[in-house]
Amino acid sequence: MYTLYWSPGSASMAPHCCLEEAGAAYALKLVDTAAGEHRKPEYLALNPAGKVPVLIIDGGFTMTESAAMCMLIADRHPAAELAPRIDDLERGHFYMWLMHLSNTLQPAMLRYYYPDRHTAAETEAVVSKAQEEVAAVWSRIDAHLRTKGPYLLGARFSAADIFCAMLSTWQDCCPETYRRFPGLKRLADLVMARPAIARIAAANQAA
Repeated sequence: MYTLYWSPGSASMAPHCCLEEAGAAYALKLVDTAAGEHRKPEYLALNPAGKVPVLIIDGGFTMTESAAMCMLIADRHPAAELAPRIDDLERGHFYMWLMHLSNTLQPAMLRYYYPDRHTAAETEAVVSKAQEEVAAVWSRIDAHLRTKGPYLLGARFSAADIFCAMLSTWQDCCPETYRRFPGLKRLADLVMARPAIARIAAANQAA
């Protein structure tokens, strides 16, 4: 049994979608970040960084980092085909894309949304540079998707596409993302059209 601590519009959406795609039994605990619940002692005991999401398995095992959650869920539910088999070389590309999204693109986005974490003075410069970097990364991903897509692994859907589609909805840092990057829009449309993911997207919008 999984328990996912989540908040709408956050990085919890990707593991939430993976749980739904896998048909896993899970419970949700809403974290009201606007009310500062992520900074309360009981939440910091789960994630000292005070970030969402947190995933608890069978009431004891606790982990953070949404990309890692996606990989673990894929491993624990192989029938859902959220990742290539462990003996398939495409597994390497699956890891590669998830790490690129979480280690390169997502940090650039967070520099845009939280420039004060990086400087006490020149926040405008941090924001501007972050926007440039986000657009550059999306441009490279879009070029790959237009020539080798429609998914990050070609014709094969995976949890990496879920993570990519989630980040593509964070558009304040890259206005008109879908107009500028049609390959990315095609991927996002395909991912969001999946019934399990459509359910989670609706829940995020309603919360």
